[in-house]
Amino acid sequence: MRKWTRRIFEITRGVFKRFSDDDGPLMSAAVAYYMGLSFFPLMMVLIAGVGLFLKYSAAGQDAEQQVLRAVSDQLSPAMRTHVETLLTQVRDRSELNAPTGLLSILIAAMAAFAQFERAFNHIWHVPSEPRTGILAAARRIIVQRGIAFLMLMAAGLLVLLVFICGMVLDGFQRFTSQLLHLPEMFWNLSWLGLSLVLNGLVFTMIYRWLPKAPVRWTDAFRGGLLASIGWEAGRQVLAAWVIDPSQSVAYGVAGSLLAILLWCYYAVTVLFLGAEYIQELVARREAAAS
Repeated sequence: MRKWTRRIFEITRGVFKRFSDDDGPLMSAAVAYYMGLSFFPLMMVLIAGVGLFLKYSAAGQDAEQQVLRAVSDQLSPAMRTHVETLLTQVRDRSELNAPTGLLSILIAAMAAFAQFERAFNHIWHVPSEPRTGILAAARRIIVQRGIAFLMLMAAGLLVLLVFICGMVLDGFQRFTSQLLHLPEMFWNLSWLGLSLVLNGLVFTMIYRWLPKAPVRWTDAFRGGLLASIGWEAGRQVLAAWVIDPSQSVAYGVAGSLLAILLWCYYAVTVLFLGAEYIQELVARREAAAS
């Protein structure tokens, strides 16, 4: 037991040391800033995508409410209030410049995902590509933005998956409530387990495919599991004690934007800590093999 506890302590210390050496807090702040800029572009794209994908269902008739429901389930009801406040402001002021605004927010969203790739390259110590001609640089930028666009679409598919799983769970709950009188705690734990599985799956795929350095599936899974648990624990803390819906009333749009930036910063920090955990596992395995 003592040996196992000591090992956990050493791994934890190694992870945070790597995070500090790689300027993790600074990278998290930079990427969170880009995420804050691209948050509402992503919301707009998701609302349009959900409305198109589920247009023949009852859920698709009000796509915005479905997206806000996903925000409430995956983040917190208070966060839904902040997002709804800012969405109203964006919608009320974007009627005259809709085409230009849509193009701008899509570019901002793809730039945010490109920053993730750059940060991961820094964590995995991937050497910078040598400077080449203008055509090669343009081709590299196009490829990077293409990857970022695919990640944007993958995020949309994740939200659709959350909707589908949520509707299945709600339908199962209504069906079984007529046969079995299960306590509310059972359904809360079921949704918690579903969130852990979905988030862990997303984190695992990010760790497996986003870094340019090779990552084993087992390492990606362990990092994804840790990040999923860290995200869920931090989400509960932020929802219970940090993020307050009264901020929208007291500070207006600025308070809502600050709340979103705080969520983004924590999410990025968890993601990068999971990446450093994978790095620590790989380093220890290589040290044991040598």
